[in-house]
Amino acid sequence: MDIKEAVKKLPGVPGIYLMKNSFGMVIYVGKAKNLKARISQYFQNGRNKSPKISEMVQQIDTFEIITADTELEAFLLECETIRELRPPYNKLLKNYLNYKYIRLDAGGNYPIPEIVNRPGKDKALYFGPFTSQSSVEHAVSFLRENYFIRKCKNRTLKSNPSGCLNLQLGNCPGPCTGEAVTEVYGEQIGKIVRLLSGKDQNPVKELKKKMLDAAEKLEFEKAAACREQLKGIRHVLHKQKIIKLSSYGRNVIAAEKYAGDAVKLFFIKGNRLLRKEVVALSGYDMALLEKTLKQLAAHCFKKQDNKAGTLTQEEIDQANIIYSYLKKSNNGIRSANIPASRLDTLNYKRLAEMIYAFKETKGEEL
Repeated sequence: MDIKEAVKKLPGVPGIYLMKNSFGMVIYVGKAKNLKARISQYFQNGRNKSPKISEMVQQIDTFEIITADTELEAFLLECETIRELRPPYNKLLKNYLNYKYIRLDAGGNYPIPEIVNRPGKDKALYFGPFTSQSSVEHAVSFLRENYFIRKCKNRTLKSNPSGCLNLQLGNCPGPCTGEAVTEVYGEQIGKIVRLLSGKDQNPVKELKKKMLDAAEKLEFEKAAACREQLKGIRHVLHKQKIIKLSSYGRNVIAAEKYAGDAVKLFFIKGNRLLRKEVVALSGYDMALLEKTLKQLAAHCFKKQDNKAGTLTQEEIDQANIIYSYLKKSNNGIRSANIPASRLDTLNYKRLAEMIYAFKETKGEEL
């Protein structure tokens, strides 16, 4: 195969590409908004490439493409193809190995929040996975500084009858001294769990106020530290919402601009694409679109298993990749979560209005 000649004949449309070695093995799968532009980048002389990409390009003997109608469809097809073929040069669905978790052994002996690489097979609580290690570090720093728990980092509490400096400063209840502080300590751990579970937002509001007060007093170093902690805890709470969403296999309807006044609808559950549907908005008024969405949602989602906790860790990570993509503000995609318990009672008017707005965009990115 003359690769450069083949690239010249490629269409400039969305889709995925499968890079193959001389044995016909797929070594990499990627997506593109414009297949011709994206694939040609691999074979341009003088273009800066990472060592890994350069190594991969040297092994490419041929490639295959699968076109898609929209960028979102290409993205979902990429996820599915990587999951099936497991190409060696793809990291898309292996990134969870580099995620971080916050571990909290709520039933243990004076536990502390700590950062770990993966959940253990114990009874501790694990929050995550999170993609940004620095954000998780700032979040854990906030928890240790702002809750009345021990500051030592040993997982197992070490005895210290005379106490430590933090005890003397009033920053620690001093469980190492042998004093009975189980009840007080348990209350603090309960507060941390409520925060990380998204049930208590007051600590976030207080941290923001603390940051603004420090800035007003020109205490810039303190304000900067608060800002980093605020970013960290917000990252953790935002990602935790996504984990909840995916681990319960929540139903999602996504819409992307298609040709003319049409939109393409995607019905997604967990990490699975259940159905695609093209809707020409010129044939719908708001009431009919609302009715159609309700019927399609019921048809797609009702027959699916809504049992919580049935996804594997890998499936959760795959779902997170999809949801993170849907939440990007610059990809012209609109999406909504459809609770399984409200398939019949949910007011689909807002979703219909969100989709109907595509009619006025004339193809530009939202």
